[in-house]
Amino acid sequence: MTKSKIADFFKSFRKKALLVISLLVIAGVLLAAKYFLGGGSVSGPKGDLSVDDSGRVHTKDTADIGKILDEGVDSVLSIFGIKKDWITTSYNPSKKQTDPKHITKDAEWFSKNVLIPGELSSIEVNADLSSYFNSLGLITNVDEDILTKNIMLSVRPGDTLHHELPLAVVSVKHSEKVHRDNAVICVIISNIADYKEEEIEKLLLNKTEFSYIFPRSLDEIDTQNKLLHSKKDVLINLTIGGKDNYDTDFNTDLDDKQMREKVKSFTSDFPLVRSVVVTRSGPEVPQSEMNLLADELGKYNITVLGDNDLTKLLTQAEEESADKLNIVFSNIRSKAALAGSMITMLRISPEEFGSFYEQISVLKKLGYRFFDFSEFYYRKTEMEKKKKEREDKLKQEQVEKKLQEKKKTEIKKKTETKKKTDTKKPTDKKKTESPTKKNEKKK
Repeated sequence: MTKSKIADFFKSFRKKALLVISLLVIAGVLLAAKYFLGGGSVSGPKGDLSVDDSGRVHTKDTADIGKILDEGVDSVLSIFGIKKDWITTSYNPSKKQTDPKHITKDAEWFSKNVLIPGELSSIEVNADLSSYFNSLGLITNVDEDILTKNIMLSVRPGDTLHHELPLAVVSVKHSEKVHRDNAVICVIISNIADYKEEEIEKLLLNKTEFSYIFPRSLDEIDTQNKLLHSKKDVLINLTIGGKDNYDTDFNTDLDDKQMREKVKSFTSDFPLVRSVVVTRSGPEVPQSEMNLLADELGKYNITVLGDNDLTKLLTQAEEESADKLNIVFSNIRSKAALAGSMITMLRISPEEFGSFYEQISVLKKLGYRFFDFSEFYYRKTEMEKKKKEREDKLKQEQVEKKLQEKKKTEIKKKTETKKKTDTKKPTDKKKTESPTKKNEKKK
């Protein structure tokens, strides 16, 4: 019985061993075919590349692989808001006739010198360029300057034995002379109550760049707890209406005492909320009433955002449009870039959120920065503080400059007065000459 088991074991073992050996042989044949029968072909975003027996790269779409790679690199750089005039391309004369000023012999096809602004990380640029080259079946070597964080990428085919020079060289350097068209943006999502619990967890909890209007209904206590426990940045939307509007949180018919009592009641009901958005329900609410409410809330250290502080990106008709998101992002780019900063409040449905966040990511790469309201307000306050410090410093320098000029003027006047005094001295001396000297002169 034991002998039978041992025989079965060895029989099974031999079969497995033969199977493993067969697989190894097949793998070896495939590898040999790749390297000795013409290599493989790799699909890239701009065509199919292949490596021949000599290790040279070709494309099935066009013979000018250098042109494909040249345009591809510029396309990747444009994702970061890098302008064409920040890129200088030099070509190898053996591959392309070019301006004598833009000739390179450091690469088979071309070399590029790219300037990027200081706020753009070269690591991000390197990641996207390397990913692009790798998608074409090319190998990228990167050298980084530890101090400046400038990088140089050398691009080679998979088989480097037949290539003394890299196919292309891309040098990326930081420069204070170039600046991207960007802005600091705060997006407040106003309809978090429309999201189901699983949608909040899937779509929102891992996002830190948005603020949310805090739902106040007792029916939404689960959403309230989720937002607070996740430490999301929240604001409460307080409304103020005209004299006879009793559907709003406040109205213009309230006297000072009634307003104070309502504000006190609000802060007791929501002690953890430190920021509010105050919006008017109707044109009959004057700015003075908004200011009175803001002042009263400010006594409780509550930051107030008025509806005048919000940038409106959509009309009512556009809100219902199928092209809504494209309109939103077109307006963000035009309005935010012009103003430098922007706060907006949007209704984004759970179905729209995926596409919405994809476009946010595109703007981030271009240099737009998104912060929740607390971070936005802090940064804005710090920027205003630094601006004031710069203005005060400039004023002080101007005062000191005027004092220096006044001092120089006084010194100049004293010098001129002294010269005049010195000029008069020989005349005085002549008048006081002794009679003996006068007689000598006559003789």
